[in-house]
Amino acid sequence: MSGPVLSFRENHSAERLLCALQELWRAPDLQSIARIAARAARELTGADGASFVLRDGELCHYVQEDAISSLWQGRRFPMSSCLSGWVMQHRSPAVVDDIALDPRIPSEVYRPTFVRSMAMVPVHARAPLGAIGCYWGSARVATAHEVALLQALADGTAVAMENIVLRECVEKAQARMSELDAATRDLAERCGALADSQRQNDALNELLAHDLRSPAAGILLTARVRLRDQDLPERERRRWSRVLCSAELIQRTAMNLLDTSSRRLGTLVPRLEEIDLTALLEEVAEILEPFAASRGQRIELRPGAPRSCRLRADGGLLRRVLQNLVDNALRHGPALGAVYVEARRLDAPWVEVVVRDEGPGIPVHLRDHIFDRYARLDGQDAGLSSVGRGLGLTFCKLAVEAHGGRIEVRDNEGGGSCFCVLLPA
Repeated sequence: MSGPVLSFRENHSAERLLCALQELWRAPDLQSIARIAARAARELTGADGASFVLRDGELCHYVQEDAISSLWQGRRFPMSSCLSGWVMQHRSPAVVDDIALDPRIPSEVYRPTFVRSMAMVPVHARAPLGAIGCYWGSARVATAHEVALLQALADGTAVAMENIVLRECVEKAQARMSELDAATRDLAERCGALADSQRQNDALNELLAHDLRSPAAGILLTARVRLRDQDLPERERRRWSRVLCSAELIQRTAMNLLDTSSRRLGTLVPRLEEIDLTALLEEVAEILEPFAASRGQRIELRPGAPRSCRLRADGGLLRRVLQNLVDNALRHGPALGAVYVEARRLDAPWVEVVVRDEGPGIPVHLRDHIFDRYARLDGQDAGLSSVGRGLGLTFCKLAVEAHGGRIEVRDNEGGGSCFCVLLPA
């Protein structure tokens, strides 16, 4: 027969160790681990008592004892005054044949007890968490096999303690996941409610826009008929010009309201046709001239493009874009000031329309927000009374981008605002 033959006692010890390790790994908490480890240590070595010790800073906390008579359970001692402290500090087992002869043992601590011999091993040698020790009431030398059993038990205990920590982390993570799931469901419900509210708001806006367009159209028609009268006195002509301008603003605002809702639904599609941009600018200036005159302002069309600058675009949408920009410039420019409008072809296949005013200007940090839906940016520090007209600039951005172009605000030499519209030629 080859190889060593294990004794019956050694076989029994191995089986008991295996059972203890299984119990440890199923333990629900640290107190259960301490109780299982202390009991198993005593049974594996036949000791008169066993202790499970945890490191508590610079103290040794005797958490659990399994003994014929309790010695130190629940008490704490300095690391330097007990063998468990030495084991943890040196990260190695300690075997004491006679406590009276071992300099590591403070005799005054052990003199009142029945302890005469001891064996102790660290729990987790790399960074000791604690120690497991056995003691006997008579002089006895712990065998290498017993020390090995104790160390195996201690290593299994360390794994079980780490499992407890991991289990707590998992439980916290699961609780957090449950909270996140609940928050996600709540957010989804709020988003759904917000979407419903937005749909209702868009439907209401469309009804409002339709209700505004009909009377505005009637006022426009009446004003145009009156202005065709060659015998209309100049004072009445100015008055009806202002009525025409106001009705046009009402109708344009209603159309902006409709189109911004349509664009959010992906239905704002330009109807392209060939248009004369120069003539369109002149038309816009003529429409808004009464409003400018009422404020003592003027609209100047500056040369920059050929007399006839043609491109393919939706004339109705582009007309309202230009009207919104010029109207916005007039409202935020000073009385008796001017608004300058210029169209020009660029080197690349683009046409640029620039609208400049002489107002307080728009600070750089506000420029990204002026095209937001219903944006009204109050900037006392920047000298702004109000920037934007609710949906006017929002519509401009949507309509220009629907053409494949872009709109932006740039620095204006000499102050004021400078809106630039780039359209593919």
